[in-house]
Amino acid sequence: MFNEYENIKNFYSVQSFVICSDEDYGKKDINTLLFWNAPYTYYFEIQAAIVNAFPIWLNMQRKERGMSFCLELYNSGWVDNVNKEICTDDPSTPCPDIIMLGTTQFAARINDSLNLNKYFKLYLKRHGKSIESMINKYSYYDYHLDNSWLAIPLLTDFRIFQFNMTTFDYCINKNYDLKYPPPYNMDYWGENYKEKWTWNKVLEYSKMITECTNKPGFSISRSNSYEDTKLFIIICQSLGIPFFTEDNDGTKKCGFRKKEYIEKLSLVKDLFENKYIEKWLVEDQVWEWRNNSYPKNIDEQPIFRIYESEDYTDGIKINGLHFVASYTDKCPDVKTVYTPGSSFLGGSGLIITKKTKFQDEAFDLIDILINDKYPFFVEINTATTPFENIHGNECNDSQKTKKELCHNILEMDGTYPYYYIKDNKTNVVYLTHIISNSERGVYINTNISQNLSLIDNTNKESYYMCDNQVNYERNSITYYDDFKIEFPINDNETIILKSMNDITKTYEQSNSLICSIYDEILKNAKPYQFPYSTFNEINEIEYKSPVSILLAHLYYKHNETNEGTFDNIINECCDIMDEILLPNCYNYNKIKISLGTCNEKTQKMSIEYLNCKPGSDIELYPEEIACPYIPYKNYKGIGIIVIISIAIIIKLTLLIVIIIYRKERCIYISGLGFLIILVLSSIVLDFSVYFWVGDIIKFKCITKLWLLICGITGILCSFAIKNEIIISAYNNNSITKVNSKYKSSIIYIVVIIIQIAVLIIWTFAQSGVDIKYNNLSNNAPYIYKTCSRGSQPLLSIIFGIDYILLFLLIYISYKGRNIPAEFNESKKVFISSLISILLLSLCYLSMMMEMVNEIQYIFISTATIITSVIIVILFVGIKLLIVFNIDIMSSVDNTSVVVVVSKNINGNEDTKEKMASGYIYNSGILI
Repeated sequence: MFNEYENIKNFYSVQSFVICSDEDYGKKDINTLLFWNAPYTYYFEIQAAIVNAFPIWLNMQRKERGMSFCLELYNSGWVDNVNKEICTDDPSTPCPDIIMLGTTQFAARINDSLNLNKYFKLYLKRHGKSIESMINKYSYYDYHLDNSWLAIPLLTDFRIFQFNMTTFDYCINKNYDLKYPPPYNMDYWGENYKEKWTWNKVLEYSKMITECTNKPGFSISRSNSYEDTKLFIIICQSLGIPFFTEDNDGTKKCGFRKKEYIEKLSLVKDLFENKYIEKWLVEDQVWEWRNNSYPKNIDEQPIFRIYESEDYTDGIKINGLHFVASYTDKCPDVKTVYTPGSSFLGGSGLIITKKTKFQDEAFDLIDILINDKYPFFVEINTATTPFENIHGNECNDSQKTKKELCHNILEMDGTYPYYYIKDNKTNVVYLTHIISNSERGVYINTNISQNLSLIDNTNKESYYMCDNQVNYERNSITYYDDFKIEFPINDNETIILKSMNDITKTYEQSNSLICSIYDEILKNAKPYQFPYSTFNEINEIEYKSPVSILLAHLYYKHNETNEGTFDNIINECCDIMDEILLPNCYNYNKIKISLGTCNEKTQKMSIEYLNCKPGSDIELYPEEIACPYIPYKNYKGIGIIVIISIAIIIKLTLLIVIIIYRKERCIYISGLGFLIILVLSSIVLDFSVYFWVGDIIKFKCITKLWLLICGITGILCSFAIKNEIIISAYNNNSITKVNSKYKSSIIYIVVIIIQIAVLIIWTFAQSGVDIKYNNLSNNAPYIYKTCSRGSQPLLSIIFGIDYILLFLLIYISYKGRNIPAEFNESKKVFISSLISILLLSLCYLSMMMEMVNEIQYIFISTATIITSVIIVILFVGIKLLIVFNIDIMSSVDNTSVVVVVSKNINGNEDTKEKMASGYIYNSGILI
């Protein structure tokens, strides 16, 4: 250690400290290791130990790496150390090499910190023992996450319990049934003291002391280290209530919502609601909250802070029981006792940043700091270190000098009896403990001491100060053993004075007793998140402090009209926690989302991220997604419906006109039945497109296929029957057979019946709607509905029948290719058949495709309607032009005839003109 070590420790409020060797000081190109620290006090105590480690580390770098360094210690504080942006491309952004973080902050810096697994292995290789084997069994949960070591332990922090003995004595004298907490009065508490010394007993004692003194009987540390949150978590853990739980996806949740847990927490309600606890929050913040309307959402909730006071350990302010950090200054009347149940275990560790240029060098410094062959690890820690069986500077007797141990015996001011045995006789002497220039010592109180003959040669009025060895000339005394000091009586002789605190009921606490209490408390001290490993959101839970809001409700109340029940207050706290505990979606591979209802005007569904918070990147974390269908009220849906309506209106108009003018020669000879069936089938097909729009439900999906198949099959069958009769009549195959047309019709009717039968089977063999899975750009899975195709074989049969009809139609039309165009409609049917290939293919695609690309979807639906309209106009529209004497095709006569040649029984040919595609007079057949 530097000779100036004690002076360096007393530096106050240092923001930045740079240390270099003499030869490196002032050099511009010297390497500098930047170490961000976050001290627990305003003093330079932790940093002083690091400064003392610098020469050892510098010599190591020069010897092993041939490099020289300066070291800069920068006080980043407990906010910037975890939240400030570091190591960016902007050269003005700081880039520390090492950062000191609290145990609740490690995960929050995980994207900036180096995975330390290789350095844990390097430590084992260097020292023959592993860090993980030495670390406190519960501290493991703070430093380890997802098979990665996040930080190297440096400092332990835990909470202890204290009580004011003077207050207890006062209330006991007033007949209040109070007992000093354990380890005092162990006859009362027994070996299993935890069975009696519980939080219910703390509540009982706090109530008694409040009634006895008219002041709150319980208090928490006045330091802004989220003490109220720590207190609440400790109570939860002690009562067997989980503060956090985890769902099946690994997302952390508030753990104390259950009714039975809320009932157990009624002691918290009693403690705060009855004001058995001293005020602890910054009341300006509380009054601002109370005077405003109640927050409408989580973002509007206040963030309370604890009122900080440097003298919070003042014995007067600690009226009864006190919850405080282990490194608290000692007060004469305030005694350290066991914590009921468990205690909080935290501390600090060191991370190495990912973008540091000195990863190995940074670890070398950390290695020196935690190496037990150097004093730095012990000096940095007060009571105990993060490593088991290695105590901090106050409790590490093996590394203390006899002078320091002597100070421990004399640490309490006042006059105390000591005894020594001479010639089997016990003699008592009273020594008054004193302190001078930070040194402790004694003087002999001659007013009450007796039998001083043995030490007559001593200067009874002199001060005897602690030192590492006894010396009569210098009036030096030293440590001999527990409760014992070695005292000189002349140049050659000393006596051993033993404090009577070990045999009298003085209740004075020696340092060794306090350390034994610390050891007992640490056995059951656990981190916040136990039994889970650390996670990012713990830091935000501390910062936003929803527990403070819960406790403020109990202690202050927002106002009488808005104040809810205890259950409501607990659930509000849990709601805030659940919101905070949602992890950031960045690098989270278990993203879950929920889709809202479809907004018909925008054709978008809102996306709710269920188990993580999306980032600001809208492309990676979209806020909405397109609906899996085209809504009716969307302009696209309206457009499709308008097209359908126009097409149906056109066809209905044509149908009405041909019925009205059915006796017109051109309509009559074209076959009124054919035209009606063609138009109706086309309308049915158009109407099926209506079911392509809107929400996907079973009825619509099934009806869509029925109408589609009925429509297209009706069109194909009407073409086929008409074309077959035209060719039959022209070839004189059936001119004398009255039933020739009906035989053809029966065949197609059978086909239609088969088609309907297959459709019925298909309908009952499928669900109507399928649930499909897809992923967003961030791999978040979601489900959506699509019309089920049902049985693929049955669907293939349904469309296969139509394709067979279509190819049969084309074949029949091809057979009539030599019939003169001016005498028949066969070629018109042939053209329509070719168009029907497109129509049937569009129908098939509409069933087989999903609306992944809505442009294709709109195109297919529109093309289907337009194609059906063209086919209808090709047959019906031309007839109406003739009816209304609109001559747009001069080559088309008002009649088409076919010359039917028949042979009589005598073998003579008899030529008759009969109306092609019209009435065959000899047979009376109407086509």
